[in-house]
Amino acid sequence: MDALLVTGEANRRYLSGFTGTAATLLISADDRRLVTDARYTEQATRQAPGFDVIENVDTLGVVAAWIGERAIARLGVESEHTSLKQHRELVDRLADEGRELPVIPLDGVVEDQRVVKDDAELATLREAVRLADDVMAAAGETVVPGMTERELSLELERLIREAGDGPSFPTIVAGGPNAAMAHHSPGARPIGAGEPVIVDLGVRLDGYCSDITRTFTAGEADGRFDEIYAIVLEAQVATEAGTCAGMTGREADGLARQVITDAGYGGYFGHGTGHGVGLEIHEAPTLSPRGTNVLEAGAVVSVEPGIYLPGWGGVRIEDLVVIGFEGVDVLTQARK
Repeated sequence: MDALLVTGEANRRYLSGFTGTAATLLISADDRRLVTDARYTEQATRQAPGFDVIENVDTLGVVAAWIGERAIARLGVESEHTSLKQHRELVDRLADEGRELPVIPLDGVVEDQRVVKDDAELATLREAVRLADDVMAAAGETVVPGMTERELSLELERLIREAGDGPSFPTIVAGGPNAAMAHHSPGARPIGAGEPVIVDLGVRLDGYCSDITRTFTAGEADGRFDEIYAIVLEAQVATEAGTCAGMTGREADGLARQVITDAGYGGYFGHGTGHGVGLEIHEAPTLSPRGTNVLEAGAVVSVEPGIYLPGWGGVRIEDLVVIGFEGVDVLTQARK
């Protein structure tokens, strides 16, 4: 490519430092421009000193003129963040301006750079995880029979907003049979005594996400809960003990999946074991049966096996870890 247009919000922030919601980055080998509107000009000037900031609502016109100035022959766009409509409008506008050239969809150009975290990113992530640990500790102390999922969720999100910049994602609280749904939205159902309660939350700090899941019972657990919990915990421990750089995401996923399958619950673990976490709550790499990616040292991933039984509930336990050459560094310290 002679040049790349960057429109994905997390990618814009990673490359430029700009945190606003409306901008396009124009990048060539020797030129960097940020196009935004009047709402964000001052913010962009402060946050993205390495870019020439252009205030203009006609982004396509700026792109066409820039391509002419730079004699660009091949232009790349982010396939993950460019709709078919946007791609067509760009091609048509370039043709109208006499700038007919290949516009090439590219996969993961910036996302691949974001996988390995530098020291500053890791420091921010560690602090975000520490804050999430504190909120999760409060969850364990707060959950009692009779309170609703929504009441617990609202209390936890209040603590999250006091601790950091807000939640990494909408907080999940799933009690009893609702815990059989991995991404249940909290509702008005009261939490019953002794039933499983999955709590999945994250604190966002300086743009970076944390992610933690713990499973509680409000009151004394029954024998089935103890059995399922022990299997899930064993699967997580096996994954954290056996994962290292150089493995594929599929191999890491297999460490957890084998434990759960051997225990007879393989059909009740329907999601991947983990995913990358950074500026986005779900990013590369992936720990799943489809994870062909090779895990790199410095990547931050979740380890979150689970078992979900319709009509009863479920158990999920999630930590964030940093991939290393000889193993992983477990960031999450909340008790299990």
